[in-house]
Amino acid sequence: MAIRPICDMCGKELERFGALLFSPPGMNGTVMKYHICTECFESLEGRIRKASGISRKG
Repeated sequence: MAIRPICDMCGKELERFGALLFSPPGMNGTVMKYHICTECFESLEGRIRKASGISRKG
C-alpha cells in the first residue's frame, strides 16, 4: 500500500514526491511537518526568491 499524502497548501493528493516544510520548534520542542506538492513548491519558491532578491541558478 502506497502512502499518498495531501498537499497542505492546495489540498490535492501528491502524484509525485514534493517538498516538506517544517515549522520552527514550539515551546515543547515539537515541530509541524507540512507536505507540499511540486506545483505549490514552485510557487512558494518563486515568492521566496522574489522577496529575498535571489535568482535561480541552473
